[in-house]
Amino acid sequence: MLAESELRLKWIKFYQKVGHAGKVCQHYGISRFTFRKWLKRYQEFGEEGLVNLSRKPKSSPFQKLNNAYEQLILSLRKERNLGARRLQSELKRLHCLSFSLSTIHKVLKKYEISPLQHKRHYRKKVKRYNCKVPGERIQMDVCKITHGLYQYTAIDDCTRYKVLALYTRRTAANTLDFLIQVKERMPFPCQRIQTDRGKEFFAYEVQERLKEWKIKFRPIKPYSPHLNGKVERTQRTDLDEFYNSIDLKEPQLSKKLRDWKGYYNRHRPHSSLHGKTPWEMYKKQEKTIPCLQEIHTTYDHSEEAFAIQNYQHDQALKLLKRQRNMEFQKNSSTWDDIKS
Repeated sequence: MLAESELRLKWIKFYQKVGHAGKVCQHYGISRFTFRKWLKRYQEFGEEGLVNLSRKPKSSPFQKLNNAYEQLILSLRKERNLGARRLQSELKRLHCLSFSLSTIHKVLKKYEISPLQHKRHYRKKVKRYNCKVPGERIQMDVCKITHGLYQYTAIDDCTRYKVLALYTRRTAANTLDFLIQVKERMPFPCQRIQTDRGKEFFAYEVQERLKEWKIKFRPIKPYSPHLNGKVERTQRTDLDEFYNSIDLKEPQLSKKLRDWKGYYNRHRPHSSLHGKTPWEMYKKQEKTIPCLQEIHTTYDHSEEAFAIQNYQHDQALKLLKRQRNMEFQKNSSTWDDIKS
């Protein structure tokens, strides 16, 4: 295939041979305007005039990116080791700057910043799940931030909408207070609370309050953090993106945590939600949420026994209860046969 400049040179030579512009245009399938433009350039500059000129503007007065913004991107990359997508999120959250991913990649390439190297962890495949209805399962956990500072986290399995709060200790009283906040701040009713086997969740007062609200309590197996994977992952996001960008000793820490929670729920896109925010996901699934009366109707008090922190003992009690129910049903059927 001929280069564009060589093809245009053939137009000129054919014109010099036939001396008729209309025949040249008809032969090569081009317009008269196009041919006249390149003929004029050839007459002024010779063969060099047949090469395409640069389309880059001489000046860009409205260009968003400047040297100061480039240095800001480089400093965030160096200090916090952030990738392009997280750089985009942090620039918008902390500095109210909105850049496309291609612009950020262009800056990193300009300064020859090598891509991040991710370690590959070869784990056995696990079956991933997502609840289809908002509020169907709320994963809850406690994360130690520093000495004397703990973050309680509750995240919805379906929408990834979450509630955060800071406390000085992990206690049943703080768990009760946080449950009240979850109940008030989640935009949908909670059907299930899923936690690990921490002592702060197994207190009698906590479980009684959940029964009073007709919310099911579902602790996971011991040594199985992957079953509570969504809350574990979001706590890591909090540590990487929020706590790494603030001073833990400042007095406005709780206010900044509320601002971060609002940004996370309403503005931060999630790859697990295909680029949607938790609030957008909630609005999308809003019609599937059952009303509070329907949830209370399906709640069975007889099935919600008091859970014990000792997992083996708890499972043994459940097995014993199941065996007694089977024996009772068997005896009932035998007595009915005798009566008949």
